[in-house]
Amino acid sequence: MRVAICCGGETADELLRDALTLGSALAARGHSVQFVVGDPVALVALAGSWIPSDIYQAPQVMPPPQLVMKRAPVDGLADSMATTGFDEKQTMLTLSAVWRALLLLLRPDVIVGFGSSVAWLMGPTVAPTLAIGPGIALPPALGSSFPRLSAESVELADETLMLANANAALARFGQPSLAALLEVMTNCSTLLYGLPIFDPYLQLRRDVTTGVLGTMPPPTLPPPGKRIVAFLDAHCPGIEAIILTLPALEALQIDVHVTRATAGMRRFLEQQSAVEVWMEHRELLEQSDAASLIVHHGAQDVAQRAICAGQPQFILPWTREQEIFSYMIDWMKVKKTQSPTDPIDQISLGLRNALKDSSLSVAAQHHARQLAKAGIPDALPGIIERIEGLRREDM
Repeated sequence: MRVAICCGGETADELLRDALTLGSALAARGHSVQFVVGDPVALVALAGSWIPSDIYQAPQVMPPPQLVMKRAPVDGLADSMATTGFDEKQTMLTLSAVWRALLLLLRPDVIVGFGSSVAWLMGPTVAPTLAIGPGIALPPALGSSFPRLSAESVELADETLMLANANAALARFGQPSLAALLEVMTNCSTLLYGLPIFDPYLQLRRDVTTGVLGTMPPPTLPPPGKRIVAFLDAHCPGIEAIILTLPALEALQIDVHVTRATAGMRRFLEQQSAVEVWMEHRELLEQSDAASLIVHHGAQDVAQRAICAGQPQFILPWTREQEIFSYMIDWMKVKKTQSPTDPIDQISLGLRNALKDSSLSVAAQHHARQLAKAGIPDALPGIIERIEGLRREDM
């Protein structure tokens, strides 16, 4: 069976890693897996030891320049759709035509879309399509659209306009029109995974999660020595200050992975005696169970493993989704949060205080034991079964 896994330019790195996990599992079952992604080079870098063979460039809108007159922050799926081309008719017609032509060329039996709204729109015109993701990437339908993450946020585009543009794209290929914007997603089969405590829309849902993607580690006792494991992103504002902070934490073992790191960043970190640089995100994540503190930007796959293992976290959020995520788990008292644009001395002080705060470790151990008792299943076998079932239903 041929499976096309689609991730647009707006798809977060944590979803790309989830897509790679699913693709590797499908390939192990003998299926032919094709990746359509916004940044093929980044996908290969994230893949680590498993390199997908068939990778194609997804059409995408280039990010706007950094202007003084900036748009309001993206707040929910409808805003994300606006920034990826739904709010401009000519852009929508172009993206949809290229996406559909590429999918027709690949001739998949099933299409799987991770956070890619244009692929969700055009996928069902080619093959059975599955919209998949954790809670924040797969919101429930609410009225005629999708719920927002915060009540006081400003909408980026008129949803009536986006619906008209989507229908214009569908009419171009003789497809029936959508009655509401939410049908971009609901016309696909949908599948939700991830920890329910990470879902910002949990109170609005009718469906439940299929489990976590992959097996989670059992709760582990805090290590005797102090060790920091850091997962950083070179795109984060203030990343240079964060990297300069790490060697200043003397008498500590620090393991770090920097996504999209420049040669200069890696060279600087490699020169520090107490810092070990890891090239593969997945390899470091699997070796992070003995860490005293997990440092990251708010990636849910990293946070999920840390919470299941009972490890305190230090979060440096820089995207809207990461800020929402950090706010959502604040009640658990397992993490400290700081802005990545703070001065070096403030970040250094925050890290030292987090290492000394024993209440973080106590809370993390408590939630780890509770999650272990909950027995949340591995979602991967169910996801594969659902994908294979879509093919059988279409035959």
